[in-house]
Order: sequence, then structure tokens, then C-alpha cells
Amino acid sequence: MDPDTDTLIASLVDDLRPARVLRRRYGLGLTAAAAAATLAIVAVIFGFRGDISAGHFETLFLIANGLFLILGVACAATVIAMGNPQVGSRHFGWRWVAAATCLLPLSAIIILVSGTEAPPGSLISVHEMDCIFAGVGLGLLTAVVLVFWLRRGAPTSPERAGLLVGVASGCIGIFAFAFHCSSNTIYHVGLWHSAPVIISALLGRVLVPRLVRW
Repeated sequence: MDPDTDTLIASLVDDLRPARVLRRRYGLGLTAAAAAATLAIVAVIFGFRGDISAGHFETLFLIANGLFLILGVACAATVIAMGNPQVGSRHFGWRWVAAATCLLPLSAIIILVSGTEAPPGSLISVHEMDCIFAGVGLGLLTAVVLVFWLRRGAPTSPERAGLLVGVASGCIGIFAFAFHCSSNTIYHVGLWHSAPVIISALLGRVLVPRLVRW
């Protein structure tokens, strides 16, 4: 090999240091801590609604928030896995949970269009706006944790990672705020609890790739 080539290679690798392997359990633990902290913030600042504080849970509350929580966990786990790129790993499992969660807004639209339930007095009220802003805002802690994780790793698809960060943070945010939200209709939960997830997903898709490119 040409001596100049040897010198070039040596100059390129001289300052390299071995990268630390990102342990998924650590990333999942950080995400779980962020979700628990988000729920604690809702309990302290907003307070839980009366029926939940009394230990009574409506069916729609359990189903809807169970779907949001599972989707948030699935997306967060996918983001954590993307921190350690693997050949042949496509990370598509979260899509099935997303498809199931889409039944909530779809059901709300079908019920309203079919006239099964009376339409609300106004399309959007202050209460709906509170859920949207709170869901997006409360998800920021989860978003920060996941972006921190991606910056330590090497995601090969920053755009997809950003989208999933947004979905995960929006799901965790609205899941936590649902413990305070007093509405328990399919119209409100299906549309206005899904809205923060969609908004967060769009924000994540646009903003996160700029923060995690390497």
C-alpha cells in the first residue's frame, strides 16, 4: 500500500474513539420515568377527575387511553431501537397499533355522520382547545428524552424517527391529561384526544430530524 495512503488512513482514524452501545433497557427506563413524571404533573397541577380519584373507570376511558398508551409505548420502543441501527431492521410493528388507534377518530366521525348521537353544540370549544394544547405540551418531556436518546445513537432514518418521537410524545401527553379531562364521549375522545397525537407527529417529523442528524 502506498505510504501516502497509510498516512491518510491514519489521519482519518487517529481521533476516533469506540462508541458506547446504547442499552435498550436504559432507554425504556428513561421513557417510563418521563411518562410517570408527566402523569405526576397532571396530578399535581390539574388534579385527577372525580370518578378516577374514587376508583371508578368508564369503559371508553379504559379502551381509548389503553390504545394511546400502547401506541405511545410501541413508538417509543421503536425510536429506542432506531438508536442502534441494524441491517435489515425495518421497524414497522408500531403501524398495527396505530391502525387500531385510528378506530377512535373513525368511530367518532361515523357516529356523528350517521346521527347515532346528537352533534355537539359547537364544533370546538375552550375545553377541546385545552385538551389539544395540554396533550402537546405534556408530551414535551417524553420528546426531550427520546431526542436525547437519538442524539446519542445513529438513526439511519431521521425523518421516520422524528415522526415516531412525535407520535409517542403526543400519546403520552394526552394519556396523562385524560386523567383530568372530564369529557367521556366518543366525539370528544375520538377527535380531540387524537388531535394532539397528529399535531405532535407533524411537529416531530419537521423538527426532530434537524436535531438528530449525524
